[in-house]
Amino acid sequence: MKTVLIFDYDGVIVDSLDMFMTFFIQACKENGWDEISTKQDFLALFTGNMFENMMKLGMSRQDILSIVLKVKENLTNHLNELPLFPTIKETLEDLSKQNTLIISTSNDTTVVEKFLTLNKLTCFTKVYGSDLHHSKIKKIEMIKECYPAEHYIYIGDTIGDIIEGKKANIQTIGVTWGWHTKDQILSSKPDYLAESIQDLVIISNNLN
Repeated sequence: MKTVLIFDYDGVIVDSLDMFMTFFIQACKENGWDEISTKQDFLALFTGNMFENMMKLGMSRQDILSIVLKVKENLTNHLNELPLFPTIKETLEDLSKQNTLIISTSNDTTVVEKFLTLNKLTCFTKVYGSDLHHSKIKKIEMIKECYPAEHYIYIGDTIGDIIEGKKANIQTIGVTWGWHTKDQILSSKPDYLAESIQDLVIISNNLN
């Protein structure tokens, strides 16, 4: 039975930190939330679930919705400017030969699907975005129901990714080329650490 590899999108597949952060901070400011105004403020949201941390700051659901929709609009208008990480496309295509590849992300499903189409990335079976559920734990549970497998692994680049993967009772791979630093990723104690994109293939091959 194939392994299901569940990928985060931002910071793992696409090098989107600067663009996403710029649009996010701008949307927060437009909605009266100057508390998120620096890179440190922004990245702190991803030490857990982004949406839950926004609520902890006191944001209402309407505030969050307005911010998310504005970010979605801006990202959609600039998808052709977002770069894939070098060699990630070839690596994903290689991994898809022996595994089922799925995306679980805090980004919007439509935004991610449009980006995948634009970049001719056809190796993903399905995208589970924030519009389906704000919790990656819940989305992983949905994936388990739809795609029975011997192994499930969540691949993320933030502390929050690893925490949610663990809470969903699956193995995790922390990558070091994304939004959080290697030390931050290690602090969340992932089952595996990928310091290069090729490491994803090595780790996956050891499971199959």
